[in-house]
Amino acid sequence: MQPVERLYTLLQSQRNIVITMHQKPDGDAMGSALALYHFLKSLHDNVTVISPTNWARFLNWMPGCEKVIDYELYTQKSTELLNSADIVFCLDFNSMHRTKKMETLLLGIKCVKVLIDHHEQPAEEHFDYGVSDITKSSTCEMVYDFIVHSPFADKLNIETATCIYTGIMTDTGSFRFSITSAATHKAVAHLKELGLNHSIIHENIYDNFLENRLRFIGNALLNRLEVLYEYNTALMAISKRDLLKFEIQTGDTEGLVNYLLSIEGIKLGALLIDRTEERKWSFRSKGDFDVNELARNHFEGGGHKNAAGGRSSESIEDNVKRFKEVIKQYENQLT
Repeated sequence: MQPVERLYTLLQSQRNIVITMHQKPDGDAMGSALALYHFLKSLHDNVTVISPTNWARFLNWMPGCEKVIDYELYTQKSTELLNSADIVFCLDFNSMHRTKKMETLLLGIKCVKVLIDHHEQPAEEHFDYGVSDITKSSTCEMVYDFIVHSPFADKLNIETATCIYTGIMTDTGSFRFSITSAATHKAVAHLKELGLNHSIIHENIYDNFLENRLRFIGNALLNRLEVLYEYNTALMAISKRDLLKFEIQTGDTEGLVNYLLSIEGIKLGALLIDRTEERKWSFRSKGDFDVNELARNHFEGGGHKNAAGGRSSESIEDNVKRFKEVIKQYENQLT
């Protein structure tokens, strides 16, 4: 994988460019994709963003989101665009399986593939150019770096800035996570100098839900929370029945796992959700406890040291039982 900086010369000529991200994109995935979209559109006409799946409705306000193509809804159109692409940018994921049904297509197409990502253990063999930096707060911060270090830094406009800030804000937990660096704040300061209105972005992301989501969260905290004080761990398992009862849509469970770490003394928070096709885990931790290692070794997942995810085809009951057995191995680290 060659350094991403060597890609700048390729961008100076007309290309068919596709930008994609991981399935069920969050604020950082959608933000980085749309930020890069606005930047590249200032250089080329043929730029398209394709999401492997649908996304949360609270992201629909983002500039350019209405142009994003859902692969699952428009498979034929997406396939044609990917097959004709000269360059495919892969953002906020570092292994093709994170794109769900797009994986085989992405692995098979013959074009330049570019990685920009901040997760651990990238599959570099799948990419021609790229940058992987786990010290960065977000992929949006990395897209910011890619733009400002390019010969086209003057193309950074308010639409691009808005998308970049969205991903930085969401992936840093509104700047409270330890991954937030001085460079992160300097980037945001630059975006503010461009005229960024950060309070509107915060409202659009965090104050834009339906009543049923708040009632769902209340039910989850009251009836689904289990605190394992002997392991400084909090666990929450959400059944399919709960999702149907409160009419939960994509994105409505975003941030739920963070409530678990708000309990005094808790070092590990684990959220399990019973999706239709599989059970999905979200892990969060404080301090030195590595949930990336936990997810990779036991739950078919991975991510960051303090934030990771996993999956399982087992039942929700079997997953909970296995989790309680697994954390016994980490008793010394957690206590």
